[in-house]
Amino acid sequence: MKVHFKGTRGSIPTAYSANDIKDKVVAALLAARGKELRSERQIREFVEKKLPFQVGSGWGGNTPCVYVETGSEEKLIFDGGSGMRVLGQEFASQGISNTTFHVFISHLHYDHIQGIPFFIPAYDPSNHIVFHGGHEIIEDSLTRQMSAPFFPIGMDAFNAKISFETHKPGDVLEHCDAKITLIEQAHPGVSYGYRVDSQEKSMVYSTDAEHTNEAHSSSYPFLDFIRGANLLIFDAPYTHSQSISIREHWGHSSNIMGVELAARGEVETLAIFHHDPGSSDHEIESLQAHTKKFLQTSRSAIKETRPGIPGAPSTRKFPTEILHSHDGLVLAL
Repeated sequence: MKVHFKGTRGSIPTAYSANDIKDKVVAALLAARGKELRSERQIREFVEKKLPFQVGSGWGGNTPCVYVETGSEEKLIFDGGSGMRVLGQEFASQGISNTTFHVFISHLHYDHIQGIPFFIPAYDPSNHIVFHGGHEIIEDSLTRQMSAPFFPIGMDAFNAKISFETHKPGDVLEHCDAKITLIEQAHPGVSYGYRVDSQEKSMVYSTDAEHTNEAHSSSYPFLDFIRGANLLIFDAPYTHSQSISIREHWGHSSNIMGVELAARGEVETLAIFHHDPGSSDHEIESLQAHTKKFLQTSRSAIKETRPGIPGAPSTRKFPTEILHSHDGLVLAL
């Protein structure tokens, strides 16, 4: 199973300004002083291996879209944010046609559906696009998005066959050589998370979900949903202090909650997702460092816990890896 991140930003697409790019170039040139960089190979190696990620690259600005490659000829996609436009362009450049695309929508807020009108495969009459979700209004909402005065053409401009399927929490679907399970999540208007099990690997796509005090309960349903997953894509645009103060009840979670749930659910890799549109590359880099430091600190604290104390936690082995997802990231599970 391969997981392709095409859009990882939340709320609204963000673009680098001219000054942002100039600052990256200046920082790269300063870092290159005194280095032997005569050939293109040397330069590329320096950029890819020596420069900090925020200087040589960046987290990108497209809104949520994740493509999961399972080996099936049919395509499995989660959310239709602006990253879906990029994914459609890639499929078109690869000459992919006469294909069924299963698109699972977490919820109908605009940042998760705004790329759908720009998805090139939807204009190919040989294709079939199936939109899945837990909302009864999914067909009406996606159709109204592509209507006046919001958009110049309607969904009837799609030449592909278009169909809609509504599911309920707990449903287990079989598509793309995978089993896909739904869970309802706390978010304004409700969102749905999805677990994919395929080829003895598993991943969870969980964006736009707020985990409140009940998340600390041992019977919290989300723990069983993510249990033993190889990858958890977790909505965490906020710090812990933000999530319990000025941004409480906004429908999102924190990096700290992500670590806690991944640890208790014995998840291998935690991928922080849905980055705040107001966060710069430097701020996301700092949040990633803080997240990893919290994991290490919590491991040390648990090791120091005296054995035999009732309720004392066991050794924290998970997650084994923490990363902040970025546009263009590919993870092989």
